[in-house]
Parts: sequence; structure tokens; C-alpha cells
Amino acid sequence: MKIIPLQQPLRAVAAAGGFRPAATAAFTFSRAQRRPELLLCARQNLEDSSRLVEGRRTAAVKSAGAYRIPNKKTLMKKMGAKKSGDQYVIPGNIIFKQRGTIWHPGENVIMGRDHTIHAAVTGYVKFYRDPELHPHRQFIGVAFNRDDTLPYPKHGVRRRKLNMVAVTRKEPTPRSEVSASGLPTRVIRRVGQEPTPEEIAEPGKGKRPLQKVQHNIRVLRENRILLLHDDYSYRESNVAIGRLMGRWKGKTPGSVRAGSKKAVYRAKYRESLKRKEVFRLMREEDAKKKKEAEERAKKAAADLEAKKAAAAKKAAEAMERAKQREAEALAKSKAREAEEKKASKS
Repeated sequence: MKIIPLQQPLRAVAAAGGFRPAATAAFTFSRAQRRPELLLCARQNLEDSSRLVEGRRTAAVKSAGAYRIPNKKTLMKKMGAKKSGDQYVIPGNIIFKQRGTIWHPGENVIMGRDHTIHAAVTGYVKFYRDPELHPHRQFIGVAFNRDDTLPYPKHGVRRRKLNMVAVTRKEPTPRSEVSASGLPTRVIRRVGQEPTPEEIAEPGKGKRPLQKVQHNIRVLRENRILLLHDDYSYRESNVAIGRLMGRWKGKTPGSVRAGSKKAVYRAKYRESLKRKEVFRLMREEDAKKKKEAEERAKKAAADLEAKKAAAAKKAAEAMERAKQREAEALAKSKAREAEEKKASKS
């Protein structure tokens, strides 16, 4: 153990008289024989000094939860009002911090689990009472306008929320078809071919939704609306040009077939079905070829076995004929020998 941490306890013991080098030097064995109580005192002093040298002392650590890292951003546990009356707040601002419900949440505010009252909308803070809701409670609310008073009447006109206010709608001014100089303000240039009277009079079925949408897009694309500008020139508006090219980025308008997302999904689904059908036919063809190969292998094995059986049968027949010839030859030789014996006897 280091000496530096021991300096403070050693100083305290020296001041109290627990560690006296002079007294220990004056202690002798002869004095201990005459006065045994000195031996006990010396032993106690030695134990205290050894305990100090080893560094053992009583614990001075606080219990769990006593140590806390202080918050550097705000004062700890500072209760009270954070916003004054008629002060502008936004959603989430703390209006009043309290322990318990000294103030209760009113209109357009929320209360957290530690009873802190926050603003729920953008507006102005109001401290008020509402006898109809509760006779003794005091409330904190947020009004949309600084001049408003809380509580709002229950059956009155409802105030707009979400930072929206009632605005009178402007009536559209009628556009004159002819300018002050006598020129038309807009000209429609029809690029596509107009239908003939026969086509118009020809009865037919109604167009399907996809065809109808494509027809409307084609009409909008082919008919160009030219507006009159200050320099007496006719040009398309930037909005029309942007709408014309915005849907076909990097592609020429008219070369892409317009359709809905559902139509694209249906086309992809049909293509996937076709691919699945092709893969199914390929699998069936592979299975058929595999089956034919197995049948050919079985037939070849059967033919080989038949050939082996025929060869074995021929070999057995040849062996049987050979045995018969040997037996016939043996019988002939025996008969010849018998005849020769008879002839020799006679």
C-alpha cells in the first residue's frame, strides 16, 4: 500500500496519542514482569499501529443511489412556472413544473406522468378557472389568439386547430377571351386528326377504363394551348411543358404506352405466368426424356440377360451332346472289345 493515503490517518492517531514512539522505546521486559498491564497496553498499541499501516479503516462509501451525475443544462428540481400568462408557446414547451396537481391541465395542454404541464398546440398561455368543470380547481390552458379567454364556450363556434384559421375564399376573376389590343388571349392548336362524321355517328361499345385514360392522355398531349404574353407572342405555359415531359423522363412522349400501375402489375403477372408455363413444359420434357432413357436402359439390360441365358443354354446343350457322344463311343468300344474276346476264344 502507498504511504501517501496513510498520512492522514497517521496524523489523526498521532494527535490522539495512540501512536507514541517514546512510550514504546521505554517499554522493557523487566518492567513487563513487574507490571503485566503494560504488556496488554503495548499489544493494543501495536495492533492499532499495524492496522493503520495495513490501511484498514471503516467504510465511507455512500449507499446505492446516493451518487448522481448533476444535470449541467438546468437547475435540479426547480419547480414552478416556466411560461407566464399570454406568453407564446409551441407544442412540447413546458408551462408549469410541479409535484402533484397544484394546477390542472386545461384546454390544449397535456400533463406528463410527473405532473408537468406541456403545451399541445401553438398559442398563448392562459391561467384560469372553470366553475362548470370543477368549482375549486385552477387550470392552465393554451388559447389560439392572445385576446381569447378560456374556457371556450362549449356550444360555441369551434376554433380551428393545426395552425389553421378561417379565410374568406377569393372569387375567381373571369378571364376575358380577347385582350385590350383585340388579340385572343389563348389559341388551341390541334395536332391530332379530328374524327370524321362517319366515325362519330358509328355506334359502338363504351371504351374500357384503360383505353379511356389513354385516349384522354393522347388528346391532352396532341392539343397544345398557346397563351398570349406581354411581347405579343403565343407560347405554352411552363406548367404545361413540365406536365408534358415530367411523366416521361428520358423518354420521348408518345413512344411509351401510358397505363396505370395495376395494368403494369397485370402485365408482369402475365409474363410470370408465361415463364412458369415454359418452365413447366421444360420440366415435363426433361421428365419424359429421363423416363425414356430409363426404359431404354431396362430394355438393354433385359436383352443382355436374355443373351446370357441363351448362351448358357447353348453351352449346356453342347455339353450334353458331348457327354452323349462320349457315352456312345464308350459303349461302342466295349462292344468291340467283347466281340474281339469272343473271336479270340473261338
